[in-house]
Amino acid sequence: MKTNKILMAGALALSMILSGGMLTGCSNSSTKDTKTTEVAKKKEVKTLGKKTKDSKSLKFTNNTGKKITVFETKSSSEESFGDNLLDDGDAVKNKENRTLYYTVKENDKLDVKVGLQHQDKTFVFKDVDTTDVKKVDVSFKEDKVNLGVTKKDGSTATLTPSEDSAKTEDEKKDEQEVKQEEKKEETSKADTSNKSNSSESKKDNTASTGSSSNKNNSSSSNSKPSSKPSNSSSDNSSSSKPSNNNSSSSSSSKPAEHKHDWVAQYKTVTVPEKGHNEQVLVKDAWDEQVPIKEMKEFTFCSTCGANITGHAVEHLENSLNCQGYYTDWREVTTGYNTVHHEAVYETRYVVDSPATTKQELVGYKCSCGKTKSN
Repeated sequence: MKTNKILMAGALALSMILSGGMLTGCSNSSTKDTKTTEVAKKKEVKTLGKKTKDSKSLKFTNNTGKKITVFETKSSSEESFGDNLLDDGDAVKNKENRTLYYTVKENDKLDVKVGLQHQDKTFVFKDVDTTDVKKVDVSFKEDKVNLGVTKKDGSTATLTPSEDSAKTEDEKKDEQEVKQEEKKEETSKADTSNKSNSSESKKDNTASTGSSSNKNNSSSSNSKPSSKPSNSSSDNSSSSKPSNNNSSSSSSSKPAEHKHDWVAQYKTVTVPEKGHNEQVLVKDAWDEQVPIKEMKEFTFCSTCGANITGHAVEHLENSLNCQGYYTDWREVTTGYNTVHHEAVYETRYVVDSPATTKQELVGYKCSCGKTKSN
C-alpha cells in the first residue's frame, strides 16, 4: 500500500513538470515572434532622396522640437534648388532619424534648405563640406535652424544659415522693392541733372548767338559815314565780345565730373571651433551584495513532501497517513559579502565655441570699377 502511494505521487509530479515545460516553451516561442516583429519595425528607417550609383549618403536627426516640412539639396554651383525631398503629407518628426541621399558635382560642395512646420521662412546653408561627415543634427536655437556636423574622426562643428536665407519671403520682397525704388530715384536724379545741364548750355548758346547778332547789326549801321570817330572804337569792342561769350558757353557744356560711390566689400572668414576634453561621470560608485552559498542536508516526508529536518520521528508518529522519509542536499544562502564598485568616467570632447563664419571688410569699390583698400 505504501509503495503504491509513493508511485502515484511520483507520477503526478512528473506530469506537472512536463506540462509546465510545454507551457514555458509556447510562451518563449510567442515572445520570440513578438521581439522579431519589433526588431523588424525598428529597422524600417525612412530616407530622403533617391539612391543612385553616383549618390552619397549621410545620417541626420531632427532635434528642432518641431516637424521638418521642407528639405531641399543642390550642388553649390547650381543656381536654384530642386523640388522638396519630402512628399506631400510627409514630415520628419522630432527625434526622428533618416538617411539622406544626395548628389554633388565634382569639386562642389552641398547646399541645403530646411523649413519647419508653421514657419514662413526657410534656412539655407551654403557650401557645406560633406567630406568625412558621419552625421548631421538639425537643431533650432534663437529663432534659427542650425546644423551640427559630426565627422568620422569625432570632431564637431555648428553651421549657421546665411543671413539672407533667414528672412521671410515678404521681407525679401520688401527689400527688393526698396532697392528698385532707390534705383529709380537715382535714375530720375541723373536724368534731371542731364536735362538741366542741356537746357543751360542751350540758353548760353542762344544768348551768345543773340548778342552777336545784335552787335553785328549795330556795327553795320555804324559803318555808314559819320563824323563821330568814337564809333570805330565801339565797333572794335563789340566785335571782341562774342568770342568771350562763345568760350563761356563751351565751358558750361562740359560733362559733370564723376563722383565715386564707394560700396563696402566683404569676404567670408571661417572661425574654427574651440573646445576641450573633460572627464564625464558615466556611472556612480555602488556596492553589490553577493550571496554566500552552502550545501546543507535536509529531511523530507516521503508522503506529503514536508520539510521535517530535525523532527522526522515526531512527524511520522503524529501523522496517520505519512509513511517514511528521505534526505537530500540542497544549496542555501547563509549570508552576504559586500563588493564595492568604483565610479566609471570617460573622456569627452566639449565644444566651448562652435565653428562659425563672419564677414570681414576688405575694401571699397565704385560702380566705375575703381577700388580702394580699407
